Amino acid sequence: MSVVSGSGRPARGTANARKRLAVQRDCARCAPVSSSPLRLIPTPKRLRSRTGFADLARFGLIVIDSSLPGSADDEARALAAVLAGPVGHLPAIGRGASPRAGAVFLQVGRLASAEHYLIQVTPDQITITGGGRAGLYYGVQTLAQLVAQALDGRIPALQIDDGPDYPVRGVYHDISRGKVPTRETLLELVRKLAHYKVNHLQLYIEHTFAFANHPDIWAGADPLTAEDIRAIDDYAARHHVELVPSLSTFGHFYTALVSPRKHHLNELPIDASQLPFSWWDRMGHYTLDARNDASLALVREMILELRPLFRSSRFNLCCDETFDLGKGRNAVEAARSGTGRLYLDFLKKLIAVVREAGATPMFWGDIVGNHPELVRELPGDVVALDWDYSADLHDTKSRLFKRARVPFYVCPGVTGWDRWLNDLDTATANILAFARRGRRDGAVGLLNTDWGDRGHINCLGNSAHGLLLGAAAAWNTRGTDAEAFDAAFARLEHGDASGRVTALLREAGRLNLVSWRLFTLWLDPTPHRPASWWDERTGLPADLLAIDPRRAAAAAARLDMIAARLARLVPEADTPTPLARREMLLGCRGSALFNRLGAHLICLARGRTSPRGLAPALEVTQELRRFEAEFAAVWHARNRPSEYWRLRAAILEIARRLEIVTTRGTWVKTARPQPPRAAR
Repeated sequence: MSVVSGSGRPARGTANARKRLAVQRDCARCAPVSSSPLRLIPTPKRLRSRTGFADLARFGLIVIDSSLPGSADDEARALAAVLAGPVGHLPAIGRGASPRAGAVFLQVGRLASAEHYLIQVTPDQITITGGGRAGLYYGVQTLAQLVAQALDGRIPALQIDDGPDYPVRGVYHDISRGKVPTRETLLELVRKLAHYKVNHLQLYIEHTFAFANHPDIWAGADPLTAEDIRAIDDYAARHHVELVPSLSTFGHFYTALVSPRKHHLNELPIDASQLPFSWWDRMGHYTLDARNDASLALVREMILELRPLFRSSRFNLCCDETFDLGKGRNAVEAARSGTGRLYLDFLKKLIAVVREAGATPMFWGDIVGNHPELVRELPGDVVALDWDYSADLHDTKSRLFKRARVPFYVCPGVTGWDRWLNDLDTATANILAFARRGRRDGAVGLLNTDWGDRGHINCLGNSAHGLLLGAAAAWNTRGTDAEAFDAAFARLEHGDASGRVTALLREAGRLNLVSWRLFTLWLDPTPHRPASWWDERTGLPADLLAIDPRRAAAAAARLDMIAARLARLVPEADTPTPLARREMLLGCRGSALFNRLGAHLICLARGRTSPRGLAPALEVTQELRRFEAEFAAVWHARNRPSEYWRLRAAILEIARRLEIVTTRGTWVKTARPQPPRAAR
């Protein structure tokens, strides 16, 4: 018998056991079955391998401890569905006082916490013990992963004794930058996250909730309704996931402030309803007038309408990136007392509203973190959310919040925004380093973020790697190894026992030379950015023209090869996640196509011949139109129509402009109006 600790080092045991573990030197997942090691997400803290195997065909009965309430039937039914394949039929479910041969026994016992669980597998019986209902649920999920990897219908005899590092293990999902998932997509997201032991979910709302008195905020966005939220909240609770309200209440107030009814609440003294839509402005502007009582009244109404729909005792006020603060109506006050004071005074008022609503306030910590002298003025019942998406964590405020004794979560990201494929290298370094930093500095939670900047082109399936890595690192911080996780992800999410899927996705993520962001800048009419950011003659972004077109063309060719290999490696008929497969291949195609587009535009702007082997520009424009049709089908498979029309218009406009410059030699430049004066 051997023991595998969370650090991946074997404890004392027999020589044969040590030899088996040496084969999995960097993988603390579990003992091998035949020649193929088992892969588990998250890595269990402690796993003992035992002699023999359990033949699952014999386990046609699930017994629930008779002392458990009827609600435990949910776990039993879920497990029965998992075992139906190897058993050959749906196992029967009964009640009893003790384990028995040929049965899976479910019970709750005294463990380290309610989320801890213990699995014991012998050739004759399987017992799952949870420290509470959540622990029992997590034990069932781990057994489900074992069953999914059974060879010849058998799993190894073993014991798993496991529990989490972070009490809060969360995911933050953007539903405001252009994409609103269907209710079924959000329920599926809850199921997947819960399976990997995530217990906290926030949906980012700027304007995508149907506020009763403010259709001018959400019109045309296909927003979530009160009925949607109650249904998702109920479903999440059954899966031991806390659905937490998250509402932008200070910065990122664009969609409200471009309404003619609300322009007077904008920090900037303009009537923004006179300006054309701008993705850049929606990302970087606008901020509420913090000293206007009507601003607080509006936000208070929104908070008090949203809060009662959730079971959660927390409420995220956001309050991040208040870029315009003190640059307009409050410029004089900012010069007198400072933007930090302006920010904190309004934040405290918002905190009071959340307290009034009976919840614990949460907020993004970037702005107050830039004013360390004010951090100690924060009330004691708040939670700061420390976000930093860099590989080297150069902007984390964790130690500042630790010194001030302000409770905080660490918030890494999956690095998928503005991209067709996620940057797995940056995301992996960021998530693992932040999880470890948070443990050292005393973070009380980990909230892993998935944003959708500038129209939200990134598909949910392509963020799965980062989301599940965050789940793994939050559960077992020291025992999560990038290489081992990649192998587990390929096996469990794509049915690839070789692990090559993840290696190819990593390589593909490195080949995003020409980003979606650069094309949106070409099309964006914002007046709020310096003219020097664009080339005066062509109207192209200066950053695009700095790219080597030969490298972009080579990256596109390599992405085509990767897509072909992925398609062969993950056959459509065999993958457990067929929609994620479509999204993965779409991501490769989109990234390749935009590298080609960029290469042509750069060469046309410089008067150069396009790189050898690159398809002609007019052929690429037709490919772009076909790609838009494919993208539309994939988008609508998970999401409401919401703002897809903006993406369609942008993609087709890119094709039109490239055709014009190719056939006529004429550059189409986006007009950038001057900000209008405020309407009286």
